[in-house]
Amino acid sequence: MQDNSSRGDLSLTFYCKDPDSKDVEDCPSFYRTSEGSWMVQGLRHGERVAVQLRALKDDETFVEIPDALAERFVRMYAKERYGVDLSPEAGCAGAG
Repeated sequence: MQDNSSRGDLSLTFYCKDPDSKDVEDCPSFYRTSEGSWMVQGLRHGERVAVQLRALKDDETFVEIPDALAERFVRMYAKERYGVDLSPEAGCAGAG
């Protein structure tokens, strides 16, 4: 496995967490990196799941994120990036 610690200047900024999380310790989350990418904190799975992924490189890993978190991420991203409010309160059909 490749060591990515050479990217030591990479810093993370908390973006959002699973709205179904019970407390701070239970929080699959998205973070924005200083490189313009996303870091995802989520549940770890083993080899039985890893072998089902396509082209997983030695320096790559994977995490499972809850659907509610992905939906929240998309809504926040669309609003921030494009000024589009996808929330049900905004009256968007099918956004629920």
